[in-house]
Amino acid sequence: MPTLLHIGAPKTGTTAVQASLEDLKHRTAGGLETFGLSVPGTPMDQARGALAVLGQGTGWNAGDRPVKDRHWQRLLAQVEEAPGLRFVSSEYLCEAQHSTAQRIVHDLGGPGEVRVVLTLRPLTRIMPSAWQQYLKSGHQLPYEKWCRAMLSSPPKKGVTPSFWRRHDQGAVLRRWAAAVGPENVTVVVLDPADRGLLMRTFNDLLGLPGGTLTGVESGRQNRSMSAAETELFRRLNVQLRDRDFPWKDYADLIRYGSILRTVELMPSGEGPAVHTPDWAVDRAVELARGYREIIEELRVSGLDVIGDPDLLTEPWPGAPEPTPAPDAVPVDLAVQAILGAVSRAGTGNAFFPDEVARGVGEQEGLPGSQRTEKEVVRIEDLSAREISEVLAGRVRRGVGRRYRSQRRRLQRLASRSPLTPAQRLEALDDEMGSSDSPLPVD
Repeated sequence: MPTLLHIGAPKTGTTAVQASLEDLKHRTAGGLETFGLSVPGTPMDQARGALAVLGQGTGWNAGDRPVKDRHWQRLLAQVEEAPGLRFVSSEYLCEAQHSTAQRIVHDLGGPGEVRVVLTLRPLTRIMPSAWQQYLKSGHQLPYEKWCRAMLSSPPKKGVTPSFWRRHDQGAVLRRWAAAVGPENVTVVVLDPADRGLLMRTFNDLLGLPGGTLTGVESGRQNRSMSAAETELFRRLNVQLRDRDFPWKDYADLIRYGSILRTVELMPSGEGPAVHTPDWAVDRAVELARGYREIIEELRVSGLDVIGDPDLLTEPWPGAPEPTPAPDAVPVDLAVQAILGAVSRAGTGNAFFPDEVARGVGEQEGLPGSQRTEKEVVRIEDLSAREISEVLAGRVRRGVGRRYRSQRRRLQRLASRSPLTPAQRLEALDDEMGSSDSPLPVD
């Protein structure tokens, strides 16, 4: 069966399409199969599968802990079992290098069975949105310095290296056109003056009756942050990263606590917006002209283009006037940021129980509404090496707990004992070495 593979890019409406299909699935008797359509797995399954095939992970040192390949294999099994037209969507996939893109197409059935869709916006609109998204993941550079790092020739490799893997629109298009053939690629150029274009396009690509996909009003703002908000969280990132604050705690308390609550509850448009410098706009437009030429070149070879490629080269109309970075933030903004971390730490939600009961802020099932449950993995899905790693980890944690317990006991005895530090350490070693009780495991 054919597969429609939506590869992003980020900040071009990928999440909106996914959410609209999830909503359609739940409100249609018989589900998406009624329309001859399947979305294999869940959006999380598809995201994990994408990260796995790319060899990537999450967090500040994502390359150190890549998502295991079994997630890609599991997604492929779900695709194989799905009836009708299969829809796979992850904005991470636009980062695939040539060999990985070829593998993805091959695993999904080959060029004849896969159609790739890439959605595009002008770089002048992408850049401030992307920088704010990086802020939510702990980035620290001020916006203009980040622009200089991205737009220098060549770009600074150590600064948000994923940006150009995702948003070098010409390179992304060439890689996927080579993997699947230009005739099997659709490029959608979004038009800020036509907000219905995205849903209409996917409605048609998925073979749905006219007007079926209309978007979802989720209650979340997902708005751009003001200059004051970005500066507050940027400075907080500097402080936390200097202290080696763990990514897991950052994501829990800051990203899905402070930032989520602030964006949800503070009025949009409060204070000056983030300003893209004129020189950066000019450079982004210059790059976009090259992307437009690549689109026209591939269009001759069969590339399907929806929308007007000339929109990619238009500067952002009505860009805000430059303003200096604020030295202070509104008190209400700071209060909401603090409350977000406090509520998240205490309840697992960026909003307090009484607020949730009143329908304020985040709704159940969306990111940040509760702490992520640990993934349940079936033992038959694990290799022998992975099973041994799990058991070894449990043994290490058991030994660590026993060591800490014995150490606390000896420390209590130390206040009543004449033992020297060396003698206490020797006693601890004896305790650990002579024990014949079973080690505790999780």
